[in-house]
Amino acid sequence: MSLFWFVVIIGVSIFVHELGHYLAARLQGVGVPVFSVGFGPPLFRFRAGGTEWRIALIPLGGFALVEGMAEEPGEPPKGYARLPFLGKALVLLGGVAMNLVLAWALLAYVFQAEGLPRPVNTEAQILEVLPGSLAERAGLKPGDVVVAIDGKPLRHYTDLGRIKERPGVHRLAVRRDDRTLTIELVWDPKEGRIGVRYGPRIELVRLPFWKGFVEAAAFSLRLVPMMAKSFVVGIVGVLVGRPPADLVGPVGIVSLAGEAARQGWVALAQLAATINLSLAVFNLLPIPGLDGGRLFLLVLRGVLGRRFSPEKEALINLVGLAFVLLLLVLITFRDLARLAGGG
Repeated sequence: MSLFWFVVIIGVSIFVHELGHYLAARLQGVGVPVFSVGFGPPLFRFRAGGTEWRIALIPLGGFALVEGMAEEPGEPPKGYARLPFLGKALVLLGGVAMNLVLAWALLAYVFQAEGLPRPVNTEAQILEVLPGSLAERAGLKPGDVVVAIDGKPLRHYTDLGRIKERPGVHRLAVRRDDRTLTIELVWDPKEGRIGVRYGPRIELVRLPFWKGFVEAAAFSLRLVPMMAKSFVVGIVGVLVGRPPADLVGPVGIVSLAGEAARQGWVALAQLAATINLSLAVFNLLPIPGLDGGRLFLLVLRGVLGRRFSPEKEALINLVGLAFVLLLLVLITFRDLARLAGGG
């Protein structure tokens, strides 16, 4: 089942991405002779609307063969090559835009079904209690929510630190499950610390789908710079042999898909949304062969007023794709080693 859900999520994500390129091209009168989900030998194909639609053997990518994007030396410009700058940029960014829209729709479903996490800053939730600490001896447990100290409601969750201002007994009003308890904590400055890690209580607020869609768009756009930085750090880490611990490739995603499937539809939607956001941001990186790399060359052409020859541009994109393939292989080996207990 893990492999099944991996293929479904990746297949739909790739289809939506390539559909963005397809629609952006066709809306401008540019033909798309081939549309493929997957690489390698076609498993299934048919013709419709002047396009051969394929499902291929290897489900780790896909392509929409836009007419004129790969120019032939000596041939007059056609299709994509005849579009103005904005038209070309629209074709290049169509896939990213579609992945973002799908991610927002999936997150909107999550916010509608489960709720949008929002912090309640006037309550302190205990996230961790250190073994043998003052907090453990007092009876605090992970999940407890402190709402008042010595009869005074918290104005901010950081007020929990007020305990250290006065040695002696402090009475904490604590909400645990459906009960409110009073826990006495005796602060002794010699202890040095209370022994808890805490933060604001997080509540889940269910939203209508349209509001969830707007919230998802705003949230993900704020997240883009951080995700881009994370990708750059991850790529450098892979190349120097010190990849981040949370970096996963196709094998790792298979495992995540299986776990999400066991948890239910909301977890699957969250995973699919994360994958689509990741595809969008990764494709925006200025690596030759990716959408961001092609867009970078397009901007460079506009700034310099000249372009690379079709042969040089094709070679640059080929080198970029080989680099991405190398990264994929290295990350896959790391996933396999981790599953085998080697890292």
